Amino acid sequence: MPSPNMRAALMPALLAAPMMLGTALSAQAGNGEDLFKQQCAACHAIQKDAPMGMGPNLAGIVGRAAGAMQGFPHSEEFTAALNGRNWTPELLDKWLENPQQVAKGTYMMYQQSDPAVRSAIIEYLKNIK
Repeated sequence: MPSPNMRAALMPALLAAPMMLGTALSAQAGNGEDLFKQQCAACHAIQKDAPMGMGPNLAGIVGRAAGAMQGFPHSEEFTAALNGRNWTPELLDKWLENPQQVAKGTYMMYQQSDPAVRSAIIEYLKNIK
């Protein structure tokens, strides 16, 4: 069993591995709900009053002010890059494609290169209020 220090050192890599699968799982678009469950649900809740996970709750994300989720510790880089912006489908598309290009130094490591997969996830999120 790894020591607490070893677990702490390995945690970022262990958490990033499933998020990076988004790049590998870009074969066919398919159902946005299924794609969300496969690629996003490990870190993000979508039920309106569900507690936050590794990432903020995404219920009502489309149209919401970026960084407005109370109680979620957004990085300084995220706050600086997205201050005053709302999550539009276009911004979400850029974000899902490469969050580091939108807000260098942000915590989110997931990237999705397939536009059809990004579109399906965003269409699904539009319906989650």
